[in-house]
Parts: sequence; structure tokens; C-alpha cells
Amino acid sequence: MKTILSIQSQVSGARVGNSVAAFAIERLGVRCFQLPTTLLGRRPDHGAPGGGPLAADMLASMIDGLAADGLLGEIDAVLTGYLGQPGHVGVILDAVERIKAANPAAIFVCDPVLGDDGKLYVGDELANAMIQGLAPHADWLTPNAFELGLISGRTIDGLGTAREAARRLNKPVLVSSIRTAIGLGNLYTAPSSEWFCETARLPRAPKGAGDLLSALFVARRVRGDAPAIALEGATGGVYDVIVRSLAAESEDLLLPEAQDVLAEPVTWPRARHLELT
Repeated sequence: MKTILSIQSQVSGARVGNSVAAFAIERLGVRCFQLPTTLLGRRPDHGAPGGGPLAADMLASMIDGLAADGLLGEIDAVLTGYLGQPGHVGVILDAVERIKAANPAAIFVCDPVLGDDGKLYVGDELANAMIQGLAPHADWLTPNAFELGLISGRTIDGLGTAREAARRLNKPVLVSSIRTAIGLGNLYTAPSSEWFCETARLPRAPKGAGDLLSALFVARRVRGDAPAIALEGATGGVYDVIVRSLAAESEDLLLPEAQDVLAEPVTWPRARHLELT
């Protein structure tokens, strides 16, 4: 069975991080092992969340537990999201090395959860650890446009600058939240091909939409979907979940209620192939 190890935040009262990723990944028929980087009661933007980051040695010991059960070789992809502290970077890189030793075909996908709309969610030390310590070692990256700008040191103001910045990273990159004339678009760029997929503008998006996009895209790719199909399915699935969440006036993504559209989106935006220049 195809398997993804998701290393992200765990928030009891919100659909973000692993609460989003694991649900979406398994709804697409891919097994998901979960490791938490933080254990929180609620989202920090609501006030004091309770809980806190996992100690690095505790996270490392949980990986040792997976190894003791002989599970590292069954992992096809490692997907990382929000980190709780800079010390998690070394633990994750060590885990990826061990997983690739057990399964040379495994890939490491880094969703560099740093911020959005010009605002950092994390402190400077953690941002630097992510940008300089973790992201360069990833096989794939899934930043939003703001995070791509931080990683590349460039201002991302549209599709053209996003393409230029992503290409310079010399690896497959899925860039989300690129503003377009009709709404928002997602760009997939790799050395051999580039695809762009966009959906109409919505008034807002609940927290966790980026986590959901990365999870859906990686799960589709792991199970065998071509990049363009994975991009279309992930983009449409996220759009449909957001629409249903807004219609219900929910602050959170309504994943259980809208789970059918994760696997079979009602909205299926066609990806546009971009000529390499």
C-alpha cells in the first residue's frame, strides 16, 4: 500500500496541519503515518492555544518507533508542514535519510509553512531554519506565492515572476495562491514541464487550505496520477471544499461533510500547459 509520512502540526480544535493532511490523504486511498510537530488545543490566531511544540528528542524517538516496527521502508513520501521549533529540521533530515536508505524511491516533499499575504506565521529563527536548513534538501517544494518569494529572495507578483523564481530552485515546485485576473492559480513547474491551473475568486478561504492542497497533490502523485492530473484534481478538490465551507459559514474546512469532492471534485479546472522558454 502506498504510504505518506506526514510531519505537521496537530491542533485539536481546528482543521489545519495533520488534521487536514491525514484525512485527505487517506480519503484518496493512500495510507498516512502522522507525526506531530506541535500539540495545540486551538489555532494560535485565536489566542493562547494551549500545548506547544514537541521536543526534538521526542519527535526523534517517535521516528525510532516507526523504524523499530520496520515501517520506514514502506514510506513512499515524507510530507512536512508547520514545524514547532528549529530543532525539528535536523530530526526530519535524519529521518528522510533513513527512509531513503530503506526505500531509495521515497521522496521528500517540503511544504514550507511560513506565512501568507505578506505576513510571517513563524519567528525569524524558525523561518531561517526552514528556508536555509530544510527546503534546500527537499525533492519537491509546495510553497504559496509569498513563501516562494521568501525562499527565492524575489518578489512574486504574478505568474511570470512565480515561474522564474520556481525554475531557479531546480526541482519540482507546486506554487499556490498566485493572483490572476479571475482569481487564484496554482503552478506546477519541473525541469521537463510546467502547468498552470486557476479557479475563480472566492471571498476568503478557511485556514488549512494550503495544507489540503499539498496533501491532495502529493497523495495523487504517490498513487500514480500524472502531474497535470494531480494539479487539476488537487486544485478542484480544494476549491470545492472551500465553497462548501463558506456556504455553511464555517471558519474551518468542512472535510467530513465535503469528503466526496476530495476524491471526485465537482469542479475540475483544466491545467494549461506552459511552454518552456
